[in-house]
Amino acid sequence: MTGGLETGKFICLAAGGTGGHVFPALAVAERLQAEGHTTLLFTDGRGARMVTGVPQTIIAAASPFQQGLLRRLRALLLLSGGAVKSLLQLVMRRPAAMIGFGGYPSFPPLLTAALLRIPTMVHEQNAYLGRANKMLAGRAGHLALSWQQTANLPQDVNCFTGGMPVRQAFFNIKPNSIAPDAPLQLTVLGGSLGAGIFADLLPEAIAALPASIRSRLRLTQQCRPEQLDNLRATYRELRVSATVEPFFDDIPDILANSHLVISRAGASSVAELAAAGRAAILVPLPSAMDDHQTANAHQLANIGGGLCRSEAELDAVSLAADISTLFGDGEQLAQMGHNARKLAMPDAAKAIADYALALGDNNSQQPTHGISGGQS
Repeated sequence: MTGGLETGKFICLAAGGTGGHVFPALAVAERLQAEGHTTLLFTDGRGARMVTGVPQTIIAAASPFQQGLLRRLRALLLLSGGAVKSLLQLVMRRPAAMIGFGGYPSFPPLLTAALLRIPTMVHEQNAYLGRANKMLAGRAGHLALSWQQTANLPQDVNCFTGGMPVRQAFFNIKPNSIAPDAPLQLTVLGGSLGAGIFADLLPEAIAALPASIRSRLRLTQQCRPEQLDNLRATYRELRVSATVEPFFDDIPDILANSHLVISRAGASSVAELAAAGRAAILVPLPSAMDDHQTANAHQLANIGGGLCRSEAELDAVSLAADISTLFGDGEQLAQMGHNARKLAMPDAAKAIADYALALGDNNSQQPTHGISGGQS
Protein backbone atom coordinates (compact mmCIF):
# COMPACT_ATOMS: atom_id res chain seq x y z
CA MET A 1 0.00 0.00 0.00
CA THR A 2 3.00 2.25 0.37
CA GLY A 3 3.91 2.06 -3.28
CA GLY A 4 3.96 5.46 -4.90
CA LEU A 5 3.59 7.35 -1.64
CA GLU A 6 5.79 10.30 -0.88
CA THR A 7 8.52 9.40 1.62
CA GLY A 8 9.63 11.46 4.57
CA LYS A 9 6.23 12.35 6.03
CA PHE A 10 5.72 13.75 9.52
CA ILE A 11 3.26 11.59 11.49
CA CYS A 12 2.02 12.29 15.01
CA LEU A 13 0.79 9.70 17.47
CA ALA A 14 -1.07 10.07 20.77
CA ALA A 15 -1.35 7.52 23.58
CA GLY A 16 -2.41 7.30 27.21
CA GLY A 17 0.12 6.58 29.93
CA THR A 18 -0.27 2.80 30.29
CA GLY A 19 1.66 0.11 28.47
CA GLY A 20 -1.49 -1.08 26.70
CA HIS A 21 -1.68 2.27 24.91
CA VAL A 22 1.99 3.24 24.69
CA PHE A 23 3.55 -0.01 23.46
CA PRO A 24 1.44 -0.34 20.29
CA ALA A 25 2.04 3.35 19.57
CA LEU A 26 5.79 2.78 19.92
CA ALA A 27 5.64 -0.22 17.59
CA VAL A 28 3.95 1.85 14.89
CA ALA A 29 6.27 4.83 15.44
CA GLU A 30 9.31 2.58 15.12
CA ARG A 31 7.91 1.12 11.91
CA LEU A 32 7.36 4.60 10.47
CA GLN A 33 10.86 5.69 11.45
CA ALA A 34 12.35 2.57 9.88
CA GLU A 35 10.68 3.60 6.60
CA GLY A 36 12.24 7.08 6.74
CA HIS A 37 9.35 9.04 8.24
CA THR A 38 9.47 11.40 11.20
CA THR A 39 7.28 10.87 14.23
CA LEU A 40 6.18 12.70 17.37
CA LEU A 41 4.35 10.99 20.25
CA PHE A 42 1.98 12.88 22.53
CA THR A 43 1.64 11.21 25.95
CA ASP A 44 1.58 12.02 29.65
CA GLY A 45 4.32 11.74 32.27
CA ARG A 46 3.66 8.07 32.94
CA GLY A 47 3.81 7.18 29.27
CA ALA A 48 6.99 9.20 28.77
CA ARG A 49 8.85 6.90 31.14
CA MET A 50 8.21 3.95 28.81
CA VAL A 51 9.38 5.72 25.66
CA THR A 52 12.84 5.31 24.18
CA GLY A 53 13.96 6.16 20.66
CA VAL A 54 10.80 8.08 19.73
CA PRO A 55 10.50 11.90 20.04
CA GLN A 56 7.74 12.86 22.44
CA THR A 57 5.75 15.74 23.86
CA ILE A 58 4.38 15.42 27.40
CA ILE A 59 0.89 16.77 27.97
CA ALA A 60 -1.27 16.77 31.09
CA ALA A 61 -4.51 14.81 31.14
CA ALA A 62 -6.94 13.07 33.48
CA SER A 63 -10.30 11.35 33.34
CA PRO A 64 -13.23 13.82 33.33
CA PHE A 65 -15.51 11.06 34.65
CA GLN A 66 -14.05 10.89 38.16
CA GLN A 67 -16.28 11.17 41.20
CA GLY A 68 -16.41 14.58 42.81
CA LEU A 69 -16.94 17.96 41.23
CA LEU A 70 -13.45 19.28 42.08
CA ARG A 71 -11.74 16.27 40.52
CA ARG A 72 -13.80 16.64 37.36
CA LEU A 73 -13.03 20.33 37.12
CA ARG A 74 -9.33 19.64 37.61
CA ALA A 75 -9.44 16.99 34.88
CA LEU A 76 -11.15 19.39 32.48
CA LEU A 77 -8.51 22.03 33.21
CA LEU A 78 -5.74 19.52 32.53
CA LEU A 79 -7.38 18.41 29.29
CA SER A 80 -7.79 22.04 28.23
CA GLY A 81 -4.12 22.69 28.93
CA GLY A 82 -3.22 19.62 26.91
CA ALA A 83 -5.36 20.87 24.04
CA VAL A 84 -3.61 24.26 24.03
CA LYS A 85 -0.18 22.63 24.04
CA SER A 86 -1.23 20.25 21.28
CA LEU A 87 -2.60 23.12 19.21
CA LEU A 88 0.67 25.02 19.46
CA GLN A 89 2.67 21.95 18.45
CA LEU A 90 0.43 21.09 15.50
CA VAL A 91 0.30 24.66 14.22
CA MET A 92 4.09 24.99 14.42
CA ARG A 93 4.54 21.79 12.45
CA ARG A 94 1.52 20.31 10.76
CA PRO A 95 1.67 16.50 10.46
CA ALA A 96 0.46 14.54 7.47
CA ALA A 97 -1.69 12.42 9.81
CA MET A 98 -2.47 11.79 13.46
CA ILE A 99 -2.93 8.32 15.01
CA GLY A 100 -4.60 7.94 18.41
CA PHE A 101 -4.10 4.84 20.59
CA GLY A 102 -6.57 5.58 23.38
CA GLY A 103 -6.36 6.85 26.93
CA TYR A 104 -7.29 10.32 28.10
CA PRO A 105 -3.93 11.89 27.07
CA SER A 106 -4.89 11.09 23.46
CA PHE A 107 -8.00 13.27 23.70
CA PRO A 108 -6.41 16.73 23.32
CA PRO A 109 -4.13 15.90 20.36
CA LEU A 110 -6.83 14.05 18.43
CA LEU A 111 -9.52 16.64 18.97
CA THR A 112 -7.09 19.41 18.08
CA ALA A 113 -6.02 17.56 14.95
CA ALA A 114 -9.66 17.16 13.92
CA LEU A 115 -10.22 20.88 14.49
CA LEU A 116 -7.26 21.65 12.21
CA ARG A 117 -8.59 19.17 9.61
CA ILE A 118 -5.52 16.97 9.92
CA PRO A 119 -6.32 13.42 8.70
CA THR A 120 -6.89 11.37 11.84
CA MET A 121 -7.35 7.72 12.72
CA VAL A 122 -7.85 5.79 15.96
CA HIS A 123 -6.50 2.38 16.96
CA GLU A 124 -8.51 0.23 19.38
CA GLN A 125 -6.50 -2.36 21.29
CA ASN A 126 -9.37 -4.28 22.90
CA ALA A 127 -12.07 -6.57 21.54
CA TYR A 128 -14.72 -4.18 22.88
CA LEU A 129 -14.46 -0.62 21.59
CA GLY A 130 -13.99 1.75 24.53
CA ARG A 131 -16.21 4.77 25.08
CA ALA A 132 -13.42 7.30 24.57
CA ASN A 133 -12.23 5.71 21.34
CA LYS A 134 -15.79 5.35 20.08
CA MET A 135 -16.29 9.09 20.42
CA LEU A 136 -12.90 9.90 18.90
CA ALA A 137 -13.42 7.45 16.02
CA GLY A 138 -16.67 9.19 15.16
CA ARG A 139 -14.76 12.43 14.71
CA ALA A 140 -11.75 10.86 13.01
CA GLY A 141 -13.74 8.71 10.59
CA HIS A 142 -11.12 5.94 10.55
CA LEU A 143 -10.74 3.11 13.05
CA ALA A 144 -8.11 0.37 13.13
CA LEU A 145 -9.15 -2.76 15.05
CA SER A 146 -7.00 -5.37 16.77
CA TRP A 147 -9.51 -8.22 16.61
CA GLN A 148 -11.93 -9.41 13.94
CA GLN A 149 -14.94 -9.67 16.26
CA THR A 150 -14.58 -6.29 17.99
CA ALA A 151 -17.90 -5.20 19.51
CA ASN A 152 -19.51 -1.78 20.05
CA LEU A 153 -18.42 -0.37 16.71
CA PRO A 154 -19.85 2.99 15.56
CA GLN A 155 -21.76 3.54 12.36
CA ASP A 156 -20.37 5.50 9.40
CA VAL A 157 -16.71 4.95 10.32
CA ASN A 158 -14.17 3.28 8.05
CA CYS A 159 -13.01 0.22 10.02
CA PHE A 160 -10.29 -2.27 9.21
CA THR A 161 -8.65 -5.04 11.23
CA GLY A 162 -4.95 -4.24 11.30
CA GLY A 163 -4.10 -6.24 14.41
CA MET A 164 -2.39 -5.38 17.68
CA PRO A 165 1.17 -4.12 17.16
CA VAL A 166 3.64 -6.26 19.09
CA ARG A 167 7.43 -6.07 19.23
CA GLN A 168 9.27 -8.42 16.89
CA ALA A 169 11.01 -10.11 19.84
CA PHE A 170 7.76 -11.89 20.71
CA PHE A 171 7.39 -13.32 17.19
CA ASN A 172 10.97 -14.64 17.36
CA ILE A 173 10.08 -16.97 20.27
CA LYS A 174 10.19 -20.65 19.32
CA PRO A 175 7.85 -23.45 20.50
CA ASN A 176 8.76 -24.85 23.90
CA SER A 177 7.77 -28.47 24.59
CA ILE A 178 7.89 -30.34 27.90
CA ALA A 179 10.56 -33.02 28.12
CA PRO A 180 10.04 -36.02 30.43
CA ASP A 181 11.11 -35.27 34.02
CA ALA A 182 12.33 -31.80 32.95
CA PRO A 183 11.41 -28.63 34.89
CA LEU A 184 7.95 -27.16 34.32
CA GLN A 185 8.16 -23.39 33.84
CA LEU A 186 5.10 -21.47 35.07
CA THR A 187 4.97 -17.70 34.53
CA VAL A 188 2.49 -15.44 36.32
CA LEU A 189 2.01 -11.90 35.01
CA GLY A 190 -0.52 -9.33 36.03
CA GLY A 191 0.88 -5.81 36.10
CA SER A 192 0.85 -3.51 39.10
CA LEU A 193 -2.97 -3.43 39.26
CA GLY A 194 -3.74 -7.01 38.40
CA ALA A 195 -1.16 -9.07 40.29
CA GLY A 196 -2.77 -8.88 43.74
CA ILE A 197 -5.14 -11.83 43.41
CA PHE A 198 -2.42 -14.03 41.94
CA ALA A 199 -0.23 -13.48 45.00
CA ASP A 200 -3.16 -14.63 47.16
CA LEU A 201 -4.17 -17.67 45.08
CA LEU A 202 -0.93 -19.08 43.65
CA PRO A 203 0.72 -20.28 46.87
CA GLU A 204 -2.41 -22.19 47.87
CA ALA A 205 -2.84 -23.57 44.36
CA ILE A 206 0.79 -24.70 44.21
CA ALA A 207 0.50 -26.33 47.63
CA ALA A 208 -2.47 -28.31 46.25
CA LEU A 209 -0.55 -29.61 43.21
CA PRO A 210 0.49 -33.26 43.08
CA ALA A 211 4.01 -33.78 44.39
CA SER A 212 5.08 -35.07 40.96
CA ILE A 213 4.31 -31.65 39.44
CA ARG A 214 5.26 -29.41 42.36
CA SER A 215 8.75 -30.95 42.58
CA ARG A 216 9.44 -30.04 38.95
CA LEU A 217 7.90 -26.57 39.09
CA ARG A 218 9.93 -23.46 38.30
CA LEU A 219 7.97 -20.27 38.94
CA THR A 220 8.39 -16.71 37.68
CA GLN A 221 5.80 -14.38 39.22
CA GLN A 222 5.02 -10.68 39.14
CA CYS A 223 3.51 -9.20 42.29
CA ARG A 224 2.89 -5.89 44.01
CA PRO A 225 5.89 -4.44 45.89
CA GLU A 226 4.17 -4.79 49.26
CA GLN A 227 3.60 -8.52 48.62
CA LEU A 228 7.17 -9.31 47.66
CA ASP A 229 8.77 -10.39 50.95
CA ASN A 230 5.82 -12.46 52.12
CA LEU A 231 5.47 -14.22 48.77
CA ARG A 232 9.16 -15.12 48.61
CA ALA A 233 9.03 -16.50 52.15
CA THR A 234 5.94 -18.57 51.34
CA TYR A 235 7.58 -20.19 48.33
CA ARG A 236 10.68 -20.98 50.39
CA GLU A 237 8.44 -22.80 52.87
CA LEU A 238 6.84 -24.71 49.99
CA ARG A 239 10.33 -25.51 48.63
CA VAL A 240 9.38 -24.15 45.24
CA SER A 241 12.02 -22.56 43.03
CA ALA A 242 10.57 -19.08 42.44
CA THR A 243 11.69 -15.77 40.97
CA VAL A 244 9.36 -13.08 42.29
CA GLU A 245 9.62 -9.41 41.30
CA PRO A 246 7.31 -6.38 41.00
CA PHE A 247 8.43 -5.74 37.44
CA PHE A 248 10.16 -7.62 34.62
CA ASP A 249 11.76 -5.79 31.69
CA ASP A 250 12.63 -8.97 29.76
CA ILE A 251 9.18 -10.40 29.07
CA PRO A 252 10.13 -11.89 25.65
CA ASP A 253 12.95 -13.88 27.29
CA ILE A 254 10.64 -14.99 30.12
CA LEU A 255 7.95 -16.17 27.70
CA ALA A 256 10.55 -17.98 25.61
CA ASN A 257 11.35 -20.15 28.64
CA SER A 258 7.72 -20.62 29.71
CA HIS A 259 5.47 -23.64 29.24
CA LEU A 260 2.33 -22.09 30.73
CA VAL A 261 1.36 -18.50 31.57
CA ILE A 262 -1.23 -17.17 34.02
CA SER A 263 -2.14 -13.58 33.21
CA ARG A 264 -4.68 -10.81 33.13
CA ALA A 265 -6.23 -10.26 29.70
CA GLY A 266 -5.17 -6.79 28.64
CA ALA A 267 -4.97 -6.40 24.88
CA SER A 268 -1.16 -6.20 24.88
CA SER A 269 -0.87 -9.30 27.06
CA VAL A 270 -3.15 -11.36 24.82
CA ALA A 271 -1.37 -10.19 21.67
CA GLU A 272 2.06 -10.95 23.16
CA LEU A 273 0.95 -14.44 24.20
CA ALA A 274 -0.39 -15.05 20.71
CA ALA A 275 2.82 -13.82 19.08
CA ALA A 276 4.90 -15.98 21.42
CA GLY A 277 2.66 -19.01 20.95
CA ARG A 278 2.24 -19.70 24.65
CA ALA A 279 -0.73 -21.40 26.30
CA ALA A 280 -2.34 -19.33 29.02
CA ILE A 281 -4.88 -19.26 31.81
CA LEU A 282 -6.42 -15.81 31.51
CA VAL A 283 -8.18 -14.15 34.44
CA PRO A 284 -9.80 -10.90 33.20
CA LEU A 285 -9.67 -7.88 35.49
CA PRO A 286 -13.32 -7.56 36.63
CA SER A 287 -13.11 -3.79 37.07
CA ALA A 288 -11.98 -3.19 33.47
CA MET A 289 -14.24 -0.73 31.66
CA ASP A 290 -17.10 -2.47 29.82
CA ASP A 291 -15.53 -5.81 30.83
CA HIS A 292 -13.26 -5.51 27.80
CA GLN A 293 -10.66 -7.92 29.24
CA THR A 294 -13.18 -10.76 29.10
CA ALA A 295 -13.76 -9.98 25.42
CA ASN A 296 -9.98 -10.04 24.91
CA ALA A 297 -9.61 -13.37 26.71
CA HIS A 298 -12.32 -14.96 24.59
CA GLN A 299 -10.32 -14.16 21.46
CA LEU A 300 -7.65 -16.60 22.67
CA ALA A 301 -9.97 -19.09 24.36
CA ASN A 302 -12.31 -19.40 21.36
CA ILE A 303 -9.51 -20.75 19.16
CA GLY A 304 -8.22 -23.15 21.81
CA GLY A 305 -5.18 -21.07 22.70
CA GLY A 306 -6.01 -20.59 26.37
CA LEU A 307 -8.50 -20.85 29.19
CA CYS A 308 -10.65 -17.94 30.41
CA ARG A 309 -11.43 -18.05 34.11
CA SER A 310 -13.68 -15.56 35.91
CA GLU A 311 -12.06 -14.07 39.00
CA ALA A 312 -15.36 -14.37 40.86
CA GLU A 313 -15.41 -18.13 40.33
CA LEU A 314 -11.68 -18.79 40.68
CA ASP A 315 -10.23 -20.38 43.80
CA ALA A 316 -7.01 -22.20 44.68
CA VAL A 317 -8.50 -25.65 44.15
CA SER A 318 -9.84 -24.95 40.65
CA LEU A 319 -6.62 -23.14 39.67
CA ALA A 320 -4.54 -26.09 40.87
CA ALA A 321 -6.77 -28.40 38.80
CA ASP A 322 -6.15 -26.32 35.66
CA ILE A 323 -2.40 -26.23 36.22
CA SER A 324 -2.28 -30.00 36.90
CA THR A 325 -4.33 -30.82 33.82
CA LEU A 326 -2.22 -28.72 31.47
CA PHE A 327 1.16 -29.72 32.87
CA GLY A 328 0.00 -33.35 32.83
CA ASP A 329 -0.62 -33.29 29.08
CA GLY A 330 2.34 -31.88 27.18
CA GLU A 331 0.68 -32.49 23.81
CA GLN A 332 -2.37 -30.44 24.78
CA LEU A 333 -0.16 -27.65 26.08
CA ALA A 334 1.84 -27.59 22.83
CA GLN A 335 -1.35 -27.58 20.75
CA MET A 336 -2.72 -24.64 22.75
CA GLY A 337 0.47 -22.70 22.04
CA HIS A 338 0.16 -23.54 18.36
CA ASN A 339 -3.47 -22.41 18.35
CA ALA A 340 -2.59 -19.17 20.14
CA ARG A 341 -0.14 -18.27 17.40
CA LYS A 342 -2.94 -18.36 14.82
CA LEU A 343 -4.30 -15.21 16.45
CA ALA A 344 -1.07 -13.26 15.98
CA MET A 345 -0.77 -10.61 13.28
CA PRO A 346 2.93 -9.93 12.68
CA ASP A 347 2.25 -7.16 10.16
CA ALA A 348 0.00 -5.10 12.44
CA ALA A 349 2.42 -2.19 12.88
CA LYS A 350 2.98 -2.00 9.11
CA ALA A 351 -0.76 -2.16 8.35
CA ILE A 352 -1.53 0.73 10.70
CA ALA A 353 1.45 2.76 9.51
CA ASP A 354 0.48 2.24 5.87
CA TYR A 355 -3.10 3.28 6.52
CA ALA A 356 -1.97 6.50 8.22
CA LEU A 357 0.43 7.25 5.38
CA ALA A 358 -2.37 6.76 2.86
CA LEU A 359 -4.53 9.21 4.80
CA GLY A 360 -1.74 11.74 4.73
CA ASP A 361 -0.94 11.12 1.09
CA ASN A 362 -4.31 12.29 -0.13
CA ASN A 363 -6.95 13.38 2.34
CA SER A 364 -9.58 13.53 -0.39
CA GLN A 365 -9.26 9.79 -1.07
CA GLN A 366 -9.93 7.23 1.62
CA PRO A 367 -7.67 4.15 1.84
CA THR A 368 -9.09 1.35 -0.25
CA HIS A 369 -8.91 -1.51 2.28
CA GLY A 370 -11.10 0.06 4.93
CA ILE A 371 -14.42 -1.61 5.73
CA SER A 372 -17.10 1.05 5.84
CA GLY A 373 -19.60 1.10 8.65
CA GLY A 374 -19.81 -1.14 11.69
CA GLN A 375 -22.22 -2.40 14.29
CA SER A 376 -23.75 -0.24 16.92
